[in-house]
Amino acid sequence: MKNNLIPMALAIILLCPLRAYSQKTTRSVEVGIGGSAINHTRTMVTDFHQTPGGDYVFTLEEKQLYGGVSLYSAYEIKKWLYADVQGTLGLARYYDSGALKNGLSILAGPGLQIRPFVKSEWLQPYLRLGVSYYRKNFPTFYFGRFDGDITKEAVWKAEDAWNKGVTVDSKSYIPLTAGIGLVGWLGDRVGIRVGADYMRSLGSKGANFAVGTTGLVFRLGGKSKKPQEVMPQERIVEKIVEKEVVKEVPVETIREVYKEVPFEKTLAELMDNVTFDFDKADITKESETVLDEVASVLKKFTDRKFMICGHTDAKGSDSYNERLSAARAKAVFEALVKRGVPESMLCHKGFGKRTALVPAGADDNTRRGDRKVVIEQVTWEPLWKYLKNNN
Repeated sequence: MKNNLIPMALAIILLCPLRAYSQKTTRSVEVGIGGSAINHTRTMVTDFHQTPGGDYVFTLEEKQLYGGVSLYSAYEIKKWLYADVQGTLGLARYYDSGALKNGLSILAGPGLQIRPFVKSEWLQPYLRLGVSYYRKNFPTFYFGRFDGDITKEAVWKAEDAWNKGVTVDSKSYIPLTAGIGLVGWLGDRVGIRVGADYMRSLGSKGANFAVGTTGLVFRLGGKSKKPQEVMPQERIVEKIVEKEVVKEVPVETIREVYKEVPFEKTLAELMDNVTFDFDKADITKESETVLDEVASVLKKFTDRKFMICGHTDAKGSDSYNERLSAARAKAVFEALVKRGVPESMLCHKGFGKRTALVPAGADDNTRRGDRKVVIEQVTWEPLWKYLKNNN
């Protein structure tokens, strides 16, 4: 069981965020790797002897820090609250019987992060509270006797600011964790995380110590941090003149009302009423009046360019529907030119049944919505030249 502890802890840290991400959530999942510095005192007193002058001397060997590799994952519960799991695999050097040896430790556990600055997209400081499991395979002494002391009475004792009165700590224990950190995003998906945690042992045989961590963090899912481009909405002003007669006063008051309507919406709503009979490219009678209104709108924007796009329903072969949709687009093109819309601002193209929403087996009345022509504005000049040259 002890030999499997390290791979089990690493698997938990890595699999938790990946499972959350696999659920297709819109919340952020963060995964990180980095390095840690662990402030855990290791003390050894050796070479105790008495000098010819009667003084007692000894060698004190003490190490404070050791390093490790850290893994980190966090899941966004709310914009200001994250649940995380983080762990460190440490490599410590310690003294045993006067010899310097290498030891391993593992520190892993869950926690909650509070990120109060929810409006900050690129710099996210946080406070962290959690609980961890700590295990090491090397001893840590704070108290002992001198080897070679003929009196058998002298003892040595070492203390640090966080472990006053401690004589020896256990090889495994559970500490509470309190810390601070900062995630700074270099881009939409990659950032740097810096954190510092204080470990407070729950038991009487555990040591208190601190851990500092820094490393890269990668973000999966969630909303993009990049500013979203807002396309300017083209508007036309429809001038409506209403005549208002005030009976009490023998004066007529003329009131002008200006109503702003997006022209894209106007064209889209109008073209929704331009449909075709099955297997036909002829404009229906009810569509003729609609095209009068479409032409009236387009003639107000002769400095712009538009593509007339023909579509068919899903019934029939691809090649046949390509020809039929092109014929429908051309029919609307010619009808608009006939109504005074400049030919230079229009082009036409058929798209077959590529955008059909209704299956071929549906009834004719339902499929009628796929037999349509739409008008799209073209703003990219190289695309417009290509369309005109290949019309």
